[in-house]
Amino acid sequence: MTQEKSKGDIGEDFVNDLAFTSYLKYWCYPNPMDENGDKKEICDLLIIFKNYAIIISVKNYDNKGNYDRYKKRVIEKSTKQLYGAERKLFNSKSEVYIKHPNRPKEIFDPSKFDKVYRITVNVGEQFEYYDLGDKKENKGFINILNKNTFQTITQELDTISDLVEYLDEREKLLTQSAELKINCSEIDLLAVFLKNRRKFPDEYHSDKFQEKSFDLKGAWENYDKSKSVALKREEDKASYFIDHLVKTDVLKLPQGEVLAKELMTLGRTERRMMSKSLFSLIGKYENTKIELARRYSVYNGIGFLLIYYSKEIDEKVVDWTIQQAMPIYCYKRDLQEKEIIVLAATDNLKQWKFGMFKQTGNKMTQQEIEFYDGLIEKFGWFKDMKMLVYEEKEYPDEK
Repeated sequence: MTQEKSKGDIGEDFVNDLAFTSYLKYWCYPNPMDENGDKKEICDLLIIFKNYAIIISVKNYDNKGNYDRYKKRVIEKSTKQLYGAERKLFNSKSEVYIKHPNRPKEIFDPSKFDKVYRITVNVGEQFEYYDLGDKKENKGFINILNKNTFQTITQELDTISDLVEYLDEREKLLTQSAELKINCSEIDLLAVFLKNRRKFPDEYHSDKFQEKSFDLKGAWENYDKSKSVALKREEDKASYFIDHLVKTDVLKLPQGEVLAKELMTLGRTERRMMSKSLFSLIGKYENTKIELARRYSVYNGIGFLLIYYSKEIDEKVVDWTIQQAMPIYCYKRDLQEKEIIVLAATDNLKQWKFGMFKQTGNKMTQQEIEFYDGLIEKFGWFKDMKMLVYEEKEYPDEK
């Protein structure tokens, strides 16, 4: 028993260490327990982010060449545990409280989540080929990943939106009616997904055949070594500025986690675009006589207002301007975006200010309209607007 527990701890430590050194760390709950209830462990790792809940079961099992035993010891046992964890979280008669390592205990609210992902990770010795999923009728799909796959996925798909996009497409592929035989490792499948505009080719989903077989062996190696991927990774370096900003500045703000979640909803390419636009804005106006400059863009239905302000402006004026600018943009955009986020910086990005505005109703009052029209006239905004067309390819063209 002691040896088995030690192996289990090693497996859980691997997954937790990987999750806590990646973008997932702020939303990870390792070995969550029912804090106000039976104090029993719910699962090995729970990740909750906005409307997504990811339940993870970790196994550390060496197959020793016996695949049937592996299925019984790993897949069947883990599947049962994952369904049990989901039942505990979403169907308990009493409220369930959980605790993040860096925060007080909190209530788990099942109504907040639109999608649940269930993942089994086996960090022990691997079969070259193994079942990629499991499912019991009417209970939901289980993703089965090995150590190398989980590690590669969380490194390559290193935002929540990129990760769940892959899990959604993966589930569609593996739950189709036709039997699918794939001669490859999971990371080869990941490579096909990434290079095919983040979806699997149409022929993979075709219902013309009861059985389909694809030989994709080596796809990941070709992807990983390609020039276009090297260029992508180089361009993505700019995007990590958003991650850094969240860690060093945003999360430290009162209610900073709310703003952090909105920023971390952006995919990697979207963060790259925003970072480059921000760098361009500051670079254009810093050390000039311009005191205030703005750029506005929309990602995932949220308006992002980037502001440069001169270090010569009184901070109270800047704060007031930011507070007024958010509802003004909401108004001028005819409430197309009811949520506006501001990232404002001064010369050399040395000082930051943030803001977030949410419009609650479907229209503004006449009094608000008159007030904002007066401010627009006073500021002279929206009289000389210029549309910037900016294209950013996830995989830059090779030069």
